[in-house]
Amino acid sequence: MSPTKKLVCWSCKEEVEVSAKPTRNDTCPRCDQPVKCCYNCRFYDRNANQQCLEPQAEWVRYKEKANFCEYFTLRGPVTAVPPTASQESQKSDNKGQKSRARVNNQNSTDQPQKKDKTKAAWDSLFKE
Repeated sequence: MSPTKKLVCWSCKEEVEVSAKPTRNDTCPRCDQPVKCCYNCRFYDRNANQQCLEPQAEWVRYKEKANFCEYFTLRGPVTAVPPTASQESQKSDNKGQKSRARVNNQNSTDQPQKKDKTKAAWDSLFKE
């Protein structure tokens, strides 16, 4: 028996067990979509060149269909971990500190003088 691996199917979003080395003919047991497709590959990235992080991989037009890609590797199951209460309170504290820092910077009297000096230096470059 071949080893299995857990995968969150791109189509039905269910966690399923599939063989660790799927073939082109393997399908998801729940939705019957191909397992060996770009959407289930760890190299798939919608924003990357040719939507693949593997630079030597050939272009695959239909990402949802089974393909013959030699670089295909199953991506791991995606599990979302909810933030703890202490992490949320730290985030809110950091936001408060940042907003106070912005207010302090806006009230500073150095800002207008700095702008005037910069503008004067810029204008002096283009005097005739």
